[in-house]
Amino acid sequence: KGTEKRTKLEIAEQLESRGASVSFSADSSDPVGVDLAGSSLSRDADLLLDTLVEILRAPVFPAEELEKEKKRLIGAIRQSLDQTGARAYEAAARRVYPRGHPLHRRTGEERIASVEALAREDLETFYRQRYGAASLQIVVVGDVAADRILDGLEERLASWKPGPAPGFDPVPVPGPAAARETVVMPDKASADVVMLEPSTLTRVDPAYLACTLANSALGQSSLTSRLGVRVRDTEGLTYGIHSSFHATHIPGPFAVTVTVKPESRDAAVASTLDEISKFLRSGMTEREIAEEKSSRIGKFQVDLASNGGIAQALDAAVYYGLGVEYLDRFPSLVESITKEQADAEFRGRVHPEKFTIASAGSF
Repeated sequence: KGTEKRTKLEIAEQLESRGASVSFSADSSDPVGVDLAGSSLSRDADLLLDTLVEILRAPVFPAEELEKEKKRLIGAIRQSLDQTGARAYEAAARRVYPRGHPLHRRTGEERIASVEALAREDLETFYRQRYGAASLQIVVVGDVAADRILDGLEERLASWKPGPAPGFDPVPVPGPAAARETVVMPDKASADVVMLEPSTLTRVDPAYLACTLANSALGQSSLTSRLGVRVRDTEGLTYGIHSSFHATHIPGPFAVTVTVKPESRDAAVASTLDEISKFLRSGMTEREIAEEKSSRIGKFQVDLASNGGIAQALDAAVYYGLGVEYLDRFPSLVESITKEQADAEFRGRVHPEKFTIASAGSF
């Protein structure tokens, strides 16, 4: 939103004139890092890197821009307070993750109050404490000369403050909090249910691929997964159903989300829990694991067909410390997973009787 040299409009006009773009984003689902991204023609790589480094090294946090951003954030929070899916997830997360845990979800009113209280000095302090060259990771993909890019980055960043060292303290995994909670929201045609269980799984866990392969068969897709076929197609109890592990550097939850008519909630929950229990008993079929392996490898290879896809894959490999050779090893790593391994790893982390179940809607 502005640097010591230029306003946000001056930065935007220069980028727009070259068909280039930059973005900075942070997401509560991954509280460890901030994502920086940019794209341009290869001939404008220097312009792109100059802009990214300028924003990183010399932000000024203009007061008028902060006020605009606070209004935008407060509007987004108020909008989320009217969304059944957001309210159900936050209610479940509050029960599972205590205050002080990075995955705890405050109420909308608490978040609005924290945004309103923010001052420009708070942003400057946070920037000084958290940003610096020591924890910066950069991936560049395109028709560029590697030596020239590296020399240019060294020139631009060598004098920047180191900032904090990479890494963070381990985050504890709370115990399960089996409970049911209903958030009553008037005049809603549909309702949402979230079933949550804290998990120890992280992205760097050796069991990550096995667990996510099993989950793909259970509930990744509303159209083809076990949960989708039964609860959506066969029984007609949901508009959409999905399960996933939220695994980053921090071990996040295993979650199942279900969108229903309010009067179908109890039947949909019972059917979902029953299907998960059946899956835990029987495990994947040989056909399912073969199809999920093929799908995972195929999507990975298709994503590598573009500069952006390669950049994202390399960035993830660097971010999680997997090494750039992970891109070459990925297909064989997926192919080596057995049905027994996937079943056992998934079974050890998913326990329907321990789910926190929160629903939001007009009941």
